[in-house]
Amino acid sequence: MTVRRRRLALLLTLALAVTASGCTGDDPEPEASGQELKIGLLAPLKGATAPAGIDAQRGAQLAADVINGLNPSIALPFAADAGIPGIGGGKVKIVTADASGTEARVVAGTAVTRLVSEEGVHALIGAYDSQITEFASQRSERFEIPFLNADSPATFLTEAGRDWFFRLGPSWRSAGEAFFSVLQDKRALGGKMAILHSEDKAGRDVVTTVRELAEQSGFDPDKIPDFGFSPTATNLQSVVDRVRAADPDMMFLYVTSANVVPLVQAMAARQYKPKATLCFSLHYLDPQSFPQALPVVEGLTRSVAWSAEAAERNPAAQAITALYQRRYNTPMTEAAAASFTAVLTVAQAVDSARSTQPERVRSALLSLKVPGEQTVMPWAGIQFDETHQNVLAQTLVEQFVGRTFQVVSPADAASRAMVWPATGSQG
Repeated sequence: MTVRRRRLALLLTLALAVTASGCTGDDPEPEASGQELKIGLLAPLKGATAPAGIDAQRGAQLAADVINGLNPSIALPFAADAGIPGIGGGKVKIVTADASGTEARVVAGTAVTRLVSEEGVHALIGAYDSQITEFASQRSERFEIPFLNADSPATFLTEAGRDWFFRLGPSWRSAGEAFFSVLQDKRALGGKMAILHSEDKAGRDVVTTVRELAEQSGFDPDKIPDFGFSPTATNLQSVVDRVRAADPDMMFLYVTSANVVPLVQAMAARQYKPKATLCFSLHYLDPQSFPQALPVVEGLTRSVAWSAEAAERNPAAQAITALYQRRYNTPMTEAAAASFTAVLTVAQAVDSARSTQPERVRSALLSLKVPGEQTVMPWAGIQFDETHQNVLAQTLVEQFVGRTFQVVSPADAASRAMVWPATGSQG
């Protein structure tokens, strides 16, 4: 009887221990082996930004392939294993929806609804265009599904207080701070400023950002004129004439992908270039596509979240850019790096949550801490604040010098100093 009682007591103790561990919630059981993680990518596949959409597709698929295969030579999470351990080695599948068109609300709503309702994706990434991103984030909020954006820097996107929207890349606030910092380093903040911008919500966001930062630097924001133009304008010579009449030393610029060529052509026609042209998120500018305007573009600066030049200093980024080049026979771009990072971040959150359930993935994103060396981005890492902005993301400033863009800020990533004033500038 004594032995029997001891056995019963032991069995009862084990049962209570198992029950207690299952109730804590600290270490949830992983989902069934082979659970697939489906990520919906919103990417422009038609129009002027289609090349960026193709790059985004390639970057996302490359990330999925790195996670799903065995890549022990790449120093990134999941590369050495096949699949995501937290969901039993589950693989990643990318499902793409077109996010191009002029009716942003319709485009975003249709794309998100198809990806979530029909394709059954567990998370969304991408969107590229700020306006489409805004409407897509509203729709993802209704579906209660995580949406990680890495390529729309408009500050207002993280100021809307949404529960399911997260931004990986730096905001325009970060870009503005980087611009003012590099101008301060060149002791160039004593002149006149002006803002030239697309007359839309994103453009007004740029105006607000520049004026706030200027005020912090001792300028009167009311004395900084802004010149707006239609987001679809194809002739911008009149607005260039108005800016030229204001004679600014520094021109802050936000232009859509539809406006960039007409604007550069207008500036070339007027042979106008201020001492510094500081462009918010002009990664879609390819100066080589209109060589007759190269003298105007020479010295232009732009904000970026990723640079091939900076990637050379990160072993993981080096490996990925080389793999991208071999696979697609073209250099990796910022759009590709952004979608690659978004896929990897979703996978890390799913691994931490040990689940693809949206609420658990969202909670994992809120507590995620990724060191910079575990990304392909030139950042300190990934960590979201209360607005769901990645506070460790960093803006790089590039300047077009010698027929190519080169990093001029921050100092630890720069390959050269900023040229001030720009060669051939007025004033």
